[in-house]
Amino acid sequence: MKMNKFFMLGLAGLAFAACNNEEELSNQLPEGTGAVTINIVSPAMTRSVETGTTDNSVTVTGPVTITLAATTGGGSITLTEQELAAQNSVTFWNVESPTKVTVTMNNGKNSYTSDAPTVFEDVAPASIPAYGETSSFTLTSETASPGDKGGSDYETGANGSDNSKVYQLYTASVQLAIPVARLEVSGIQHITGSHLEGDCAYNTLTIAGVYLDNVYATGNGVAYANGAFSCASGTPTDYSYDGVHGTGSEAIWKDAAVTTDFLSVDAVWPETAGEAYSYYFFGADGAENLPKFKIYFSESEAKDTDSPLPAPRYAMITKYKETAENGGSEITKFEPGHIYRITSAQLSDENIIGDEGGNTLYGVEVTVEEATWTVKTIDAEWAD
Repeated sequence: MKMNKFFMLGLAGLAFAACNNEEELSNQLPEGTGAVTINIVSPAMTRSVETGTTDNSVTVTGPVTITLAATTGGGSITLTEQELAAQNSVTFWNVESPTKVTVTMNNGKNSYTSDAPTVFEDVAPASIPAYGETSSFTLTSETASPGDKGGSDYETGANGSDNSKVYQLYTASVQLAIPVARLEVSGIQHITGSHLEGDCAYNTLTIAGVYLDNVYATGNGVAYANGAFSCASGTPTDYSYDGVHGTGSEAIWKDAAVTTDFLSVDAVWPETAGEAYSYYFFGADGAENLPKFKIYFSESEAKDTDSPLPAPRYAMITKYKETAENGGSEITKFEPGHIYRITSAQLSDENIIGDEGGNTLYGVEVTVEEATWTVKTIDAEWAD
């Protein structure tokens, strides 16, 4: 008796493990007509100023599209969050020689090489795109029949006679990945006193806004491979706050300050508790390639008229460090799929300079709290 085939596909957060005592078949799949089933398990759980994330991981939610590529049959099925909660499987029947399964959430794709990072503007952390694929399958000793999997609204291509057939199961695993990193900055505050005998050096200091400099303008080199997205390649782009003062074009990632008196007692930016300046960008590897978070001061008046401190002035974060619990070492890579939080950036007078280009001698060193994205879990099997 010639056996048919079906496939149950799975993706689990950011890591999958194959079952024990299974035969690795790689791409050497049996020929013949069969079917594919995808079992879905219920999930565990922008650029603008918005509520910052607080947990160790942020669960990605949204519709899931499962696509099966095959010599004959296959296709795509998309499930909403509500359908995911109500139905635990989808099935493609009468499939011949399946070759690859891809899974996307929130319109994720496998390459962002030519995209500008603004494609992620105003996307909530839980709605960020995710993507995964696999062409590897592993044989198991389990068997099942089409009627065992149920859900006629989520099946296609099955014949009535298929219910009497027995199928041997194969497993596959897909590792979903996030194509961008996210930086959140809050707790920006001026410390009076600094180095001038306990007195502030300014009569007036007006904060116009904040921005990111030294960021990749496109996703050159950003592609999915082996369960992860690569960092961008090449040289980051030079930006200034308004494209007029300083060097570089107008910043893509910037936010205007609401409260503008930087000398206001106990003032903190962003001004609303719980909010953070939040930006998505393509991953960067190497300290010289990391984004530089900068503050732009449009007006300045020094107390000492003999030592003027003319505007525009700037402050910048020039070094990112791990928390003490994680070793306290310098961070030299912002990885896709990670969230980097700065919850305290205190500036003294000596950090506020007239050099927009990045004089690291007067830069601010900050400690970064790190989190990751997780994704919905889907278990998968393929049957012969």
